[in-house]
This record gives sequence, C-alpha cells and structure tokens, in this order.
Amino acid sequence: MLATRTGGNIIGLQAPGWMIGTTLPPAAYDGAMVRSRFAVLDVETTSGDPTEGRVMEVAVLALDGTHERLRWDSLIQPRTRIPAFIQRLTGIDARMVSDAPHFIDVVRTLETLTEGRIIVAHNVRFDMTALEHEFARTGLVFDRPTLCTERLARQLVPHLSHYNLGSLCRFFGIEFTAAHRALSDAQATAALFSRLLNEFGEERILAGITTWPKALRA
Repeated sequence: MLATRTGGNIIGLQAPGWMIGTTLPPAAYDGAMVRSRFAVLDVETTSGDPTEGRVMEVAVLALDGTHERLRWDSLIQPRTRIPAFIQRLTGIDARMVSDAPHFIDVVRTLETLTEGRIIVAHNVRFDMTALEHEFARTGLVFDRPTLCTERLARQLVPHLSHYNLGSLCRFFGIEFTAAHRALSDAQATAALFSRLLNEFGEERILAGITTWPKALRA
C-alpha cells in the first residue's frame, strides 16, 4: 500500500492539503489547456549511472506552453549511502535526507504532476532511466513522451562547442546559479526550453518528441 505522508514543496496549487498518495489532481490542476502541456523535471541520484543510482532529489515544473502553472520539489531518502563525490557535486548528504520521504511516498505525486504532459529534461535519457527504475521498484511503469533540451539545442543551434546546461544558459543569457540541485536545474531547463520555444516555434520543437522507453533505449 502506498503511504500518504506529505513531503516536498508544491507551489502554485490551490489545495495545500493535497496528499502525496492521492491519485487525483487538485482542482487548480484541472481544465482544458490552450497550449501544449509540459513537465520539466530534474533528478539527482547517488550515482552517475542512472541504472544503479537511487533518486535522492526530484523537481517538476508544470508548464502550459511557456507559462509555469506549478512547481514541486522534494528530497528523497535513497535507502543507500551517498558517495563522497556525489555529496561534493550536489551538496546533498545523509543528514539532509534522513527524514525525507521515500520514493514510494512521492510516486503518485510525480505520476499525477506529469500525467498528460510531455516530459522535458536536459539529457532526458538520464532522468527517465533513473525514474523508470524507481517506478519499477514500486511496481509501476513510467511511460511518457519526452523532449530533450540538449538534443534540441544541438539541432537548432549547431555551431556551439558545448551543450551542457551551464554552457547553454551562458549562451542564451539565462541565470543559472546552483548546478546539480534538482529545482535549480529544472528552473534553468525550463528557461532554456521556453527560449527555444519562443525563438524556433512550437512546431519545430514538438517535432523532436520521442516516446519512452523504446525510442531512447536504442
């Protein structure tokens, strides 16, 4: 049975009592969307290998077109040690996650926030692989259409020498101050994605949609 323990931070909802284990979206989340719906996400894991690492932080920004509808982020208790290298990279240590919810406690929230939305991430293969494995451990399947801002940037701005998130933010003049934290990375990815949408148009951006997991496993 899924727990209904609250955790994480939800900004933009009209239902502050919304429980993590609920299967229904809050009232503010309902309604027909005028433009395409996206869920920009980022995860931080205990390993550079997303098939082995456990998720220890996750953030989601729900966008309607380029308009941010809500955001949610949470530390996650990974149930494994956090290597020293990962601690230095992210600033996340065992003390910070000691009282954090387990992934099973937030899985329904993550499922609901991304339902009916196109997942957007920078190097989306990493994030989706990590989440696919975490969902599988709870007995669920995480299957969403995806867009990768790294792949889009390589196609749309082919003359750059580097396509990591920091380099692209510098190129486009996007503020990016705290790399390797889920919410900061998701915010920077959302800003980058919105910039690409505005400059190159939704039709060209949506042409890059792929399905998970089949297309990205190849």
